[in-house]
Amino acid sequence: MSIVCGVALALMLPGKFYPSVSYTSDYRYNGVSYTGREPTPQASLHWLGPRGWYAGVWTSGVDFDDPGNTSIEGDLYFGRTFDVGPSRIAGEVLYTFFPDKTFRGPTYDFVQLKVRGSRSFDQLTLGTVAAWTPEASYQSGTAWRVAVDAAYSLHAALKASATVGRRWIEVGVDRTFWDAGVTAMWKQLALDVRYVDTNLDERECDFTERCSAAVVATLTLRFW
Repeated sequence: MSIVCGVALALMLPGKFYPSVSYTSDYRYNGVSYTGREPTPQASLHWLGPRGWYAGVWTSGVDFDDPGNTSIEGDLYFGRTFDVGPSRIAGEVLYTFFPDKTFRGPTYDFVQLKVRGSRSFDQLTLGTVAAWTPEASYQSGTAWRVAVDAAYSLHAALKASATVGRRWIEVGVDRTFWDAGVTAMWKQLALDVRYVDTNLDERECDFTERCSAAVVATLTLRFW
């Protein structure tokens, strides 16, 4: 009953909802595979409200090869965008949680504060983001992330984009990550194919290939 009431209340909110489902060949977070280089489904529901307010939920399968076989990640976020001349600024609060982590030990969950700025020049859009995590997963301490990105519209249905970033963490190994690829769109479908890599070797990545280079393909169905 509470779920039904929550859905009914959400539908009464002003603004618009943007649901989607995806299937990716490898879920990467800051360049590192969260699925052991295996495919997984994903889903999202984004709400765009009045005066630049927005919120949403995003979920993905994960595989950390941990004792409890943790398999689900959820992200809850809300924020607001502001137009400052020709530029757009967004401030956001993100809560990432792993509801089926069952084994003992510190939580994977964390809260992150983000600020993003972007500006468009005809077909080209440039952006930058800075993020701060007061306590990263598994008691890894404070973490910072800075990234810059660029996207270029080659056609109404074809876009090229690239990102390069750096993450610093109090307990762990700092890393640089980057990706580049293209996104093709047809009606409600979008296919993204990109090359993803980091500067970490297997030893720095817990003797796994999760940080190694890969070509990642993601197919998304948008319901709007």
